[in-house]
Amino acid sequence: MQLAAIIRKELQLLSRDVHGLALLFVMPLVFILIMSMAMKDDFDRRSGVALDVLFVDQANLEVSAAMLADLAGNELFNLVPLATAIPGSAFTAAETAVGADQYSFALRILPKAFTSLDAKVAEVTVAPGTSREVTQLFVASLRRAMAKQRILLMEQEIKAEIPEAQDYDFMQVSGAEDDELIAISYGFQADTVAEAPTSVQQNVPAWLVFSMFFVVVPLANTLINERQVGTLRRIRTIAVPGWKLILGKIVPYYFINQVQVVLMLLVGVWVVPLLGGDRLTLGDSFGGLALISSALSAAALGYAILIAVICRSTEQATTLGGAGNIILAALGGIMVPTYVMPEFMQSVTVVSPMSWGLQGFLDILLRGGGVMDVLPEVASLLVLGFVALGVALVAMRRQTV
Repeated sequence: MQLAAIIRKELQLLSRDVHGLALLFVMPLVFILIMSMAMKDDFDRRSGVALDVLFVDQANLEVSAAMLADLAGNELFNLVPLATAIPGSAFTAAETAVGADQYSFALRILPKAFTSLDAKVAEVTVAPGTSREVTQLFVASLRRAMAKQRILLMEQEIKAEIPEAQDYDFMQVSGAEDDELIAISYGFQADTVAEAPTSVQQNVPAWLVFSMFFVVVPLANTLINERQVGTLRRIRTIAVPGWKLILGKIVPYYFINQVQVVLMLLVGVWVVPLLGGDRLTLGDSFGGLALISSALSAAALGYAILIAVICRSTEQATTLGGAGNIILAALGGIMVPTYVMPEFMQSVTVVSPMSWGLQGFLDILLRGGGVMDVLPEVASLLVLGFVALGVALVAMRRQTV
């Protein structure tokens, strides 16, 4: 009965906090719409940052090496030998690394490349976070390099047999860029994916994660106000344990977080396409989505309760909580996608719980993963949430002694 009364009281306070609720729902909605539309066409174009291409040359021919050298001449692509990046590994390791978005592409020059006119030359695996536009650019560059080498081979053979052709410009020959000579696949974990990833699938989960952590503002404000006016002291006089006070505040905000998840995903599925953007694909694991959203909520609420307990005023809580969220978002790949960051900054993102939550959502929405795929992120978020709640309980007991 005590817990139910505390939850009911918290719901009444929430219903009166129009500005706090607007912050939790309107802010992410605006960010999702603006960022998804603004980044629609060139989301994955990296200004001044080369796209990493993990490659292996199984043909080991002079012509295949020349093709790779031609491709490496494009400043947009940074070719990384598989033997250097993952020593002693098969090409499946490259596909796994690309599937985890560690590289933009995996390129394999096939053993029988250039042995005949119809021999398949290469296989390309595309990372989940690489857009259609960048994929088309890479494949076009690869086909151009391949065509150049095929034409040079033809030129050598023809000129050896027909001396009269010595002055003929074979680089004008067309038709060498046969689409069937390069196989393209996407580095998703699922067997089927509705469509290639888009900016919507970065921005919807990113700003959703950001908004879930912003429960710190209304939650901390209500808890601090109750402490300042003596409400918490009066409740404690009737022997209500501290864990009930905290749980009574967590439950309503947990459901608010889940409503945020549902509404923002629906915005990506229905509203963004109406404005001309791409449609969000939800993957195949609603259980995985529910699990990662619940774990993320636990971490966000633990963080919010801890801020509320250690801060002495609503101004302090708003400043500390808001600034902390912005820092975590900047580090966690929310404001700037992780793969655009320099290598040093990419290694720093692991310290942000927002990054854990974002990667969990991307495992489902982009990589076609399921419950098992999000368990590492779920475990990390739950540990953080419970540790923060434990520290908050200890601090609350000391404040009442």
